Amino acid sequence: MKPVEEILSILASSTTWVILAHEKPDGDTLGCCSALFQRGMALGKRCFWGGVDTLPRNYSFLPFSCSYSCFSTFPADGMELDENCVIVVLDTSNPERSIEGVVSREASFPIINIDHHADNTRFGKINWIDDSASSVGEMIFDLFSMAGWDLAPGEAEALFAAISTDTGFFRFSCTTAKTLETASALISSGADASLIYGRIFENRSLGGIHLWGAGLSRARLFSKGRICMTFLKREDFSNLNAPRDESENLVNTLLTVSGVFVAVLLQEEDGYCRASIRTRDPADAREIARIWDGGGHIRAAGCKIRGTLSWAEKEFILRAGSIYEDRFPGN
Repeated sequence: MKPVEEILSILASSTTWVILAHEKPDGDTLGCCSALFQRGMALGKRCFWGGVDTLPRNYSFLPFSCSYSCFSTFPADGMELDENCVIVVLDTSNPERSIEGVVSREASFPIINIDHHADNTRFGKINWIDDSASSVGEMIFDLFSMAGWDLAPGEAEALFAAISTDTGFFRFSCTTAKTLETASALISSGADASLIYGRIFENRSLGGIHLWGAGLSRARLFSKGRICMTFLKREDFSNLNAPRDESENLVNTLLTVSGVFVAVLLQEEDGYCRASIRTRDPADAREIARIWDGGGHIRAAGCKIRGTLSWAEKEFILRAGSIYEDRFPGN
């Protein structure tokens, strides 16, 4: 039996669906969760959805966002699970990016792992991994199609948000003809592309704009102008009255600098720095992230670098720069 057929069989037989987003949730994981939550409710299932981090403000328009729960361990307080429960983990390459304790429940509840990261550790009972897909949103659209579920407008809206964010609103190289055909079908089912773009990308706070200003003002070039790096300190968020999710997409702007092949945003945390990496050919973001046990895609990846901000800056330039010293064009 193919993974999708197994997934549909388990979803049909389960009375309770627990749908999980990854840490630091983005539009792809949240849009997919929202769409599946809506479908589960429509099928009469008992549904829960959430993740370890809060839902970013610019995704609060997603249907049933008010039902999203933030919890650090599984199961959450008040989450009463019956024996016919299934756990669906979306857009999550490894269990460390999900809720603590989820994998340990595998013996009790089946885990469905749906993802498009090639480095997914296949931690589920059923693993549907397709690294050729632009987004998990594209995969969930296929799941709906195979199940014969007609898309409701809210489901179409959620999946359009998922696909559009992971493709940079159809600008990134992961965008294919199939991606655009899927987007067209979602619009036909009720998704408003202009409205969704505005809610996600034109919905910033003034503090968020100031946060971007701080980050962009610190941008520097390294490795003969091939690497562009900036950073955000912990106090920037409180001093500028900006939530942490407002830093999303800042790193993409660094990649627009002429001659840059690697862009990195370092965000200071307690005892480590979170590195968001973006690349263009011949650089591979996933290859760089693996140095610090991170992962992701060729063009977008992330990792955690232990130590101070100053140490992380030097470590990244030294180790990432050495990989491409002879591979960057013009070197």
